[in-house]
Amino acid sequence: MATFSAATFSSARYATFRPAYPTTLFTHHLLPYHQGARNVLLDLGCGPGTVTRPLSVHFSRTIGTDPSEGMLNTARELTPEKDCPTVTYRRANAEQLAFLKDGEVDMAVAAQAVHWFDHAAWWAEMARVVRKGGTVAVWGYKDCMIPRAPKASRVLSEYTHGKDKLGPYWSQPGRSYVQGRLRVIRPAEKEWEAVKRWEFEPKWEVPVTEEEESWREEVEEGDGKEGFGELVNRGEGLMRKTVTLGGMDSYIRTWSCTHAWKEAFPEAKSKAEGGQGDIVDELMEKMKEAEGWGEGWRDMFIEIAWGHGVILARRK
Repeated sequence: MATFSAATFSSARYATFRPAYPTTLFTHHLLPYHQGARNVLLDLGCGPGTVTRPLSVHFSRTIGTDPSEGMLNTARELTPEKDCPTVTYRRANAEQLAFLKDGEVDMAVAAQAVHWFDHAAWWAEMARVVRKGGTVAVWGYKDCMIPRAPKASRVLSEYTHGKDKLGPYWSQPGRSYVQGRLRVIRPAEKEWEAVKRWEFEPKWEVPVTEEEESWREEVEEGDGKEGFGELVNRGEGLMRKTVTLGGMDSYIRTWSCTHAWKEAFPEAKSKAEGGQGDIVDELMEKMKEAEGWGEGWRDMFIEIAWGHGVILARRK
């Protein structure tokens, strides 16, 4: 994805403020699903190594790949050899892995990355490099919401998708794929079996009015009619995080659409940069007003949650 390769994109900020994945994703879901050897793990679109490091302890050798040299440099800085001696990183596109032999990989994963791939070419490469009985596991998370702050969540959605806000700055169709919980990522039956899908959509945790509920136009959790895979873990969420509102500001600044907006409006300096404020400052101020958050609001803690899609497939 070109944004993450741009010289002006901060991979360090991305590593700091993007959500991590609970280790239970690996220990309770990916590894129990996986069959056979755990020799080689391949992490595609590895970014700063968010998944590479914790999952590597379960494999003899781990390779993280990413098209962005900036992301890889951050990953290497965060992956000291003394702590992760079996991990290596290399620059590569997920669809072109000539350095790997046929059937060399036991498990290939892609976290918040597969929606950017050329899916036909990527599936063909997975069929080549993943051994028979090996695993492909991909997952992605949607826009976040604040389960106990419906008014702020509405403002957040309006800015995230608004045609005069950040909406036009998302790269498409990739963003629509992750918003649809990766239902477009369909393994070919002739090459893959035992496909499982895990979908989740967070719900409000405070009473909401009909009007407050009406703006949420979310795809319902899978009902089994989408045409592929077995739906598992119904109603079980994966990603939730407690952050300060200041931390949420920093998280929003890691979004690809925010970076693209900043590139389009370089004159709009954030308050932190000594300017009059940019679109993220405006968004946070509108959220504060909507919920009536008072003085010192940037230090307030909130809980945010993400809907997600997870797909597991086994090589025939």
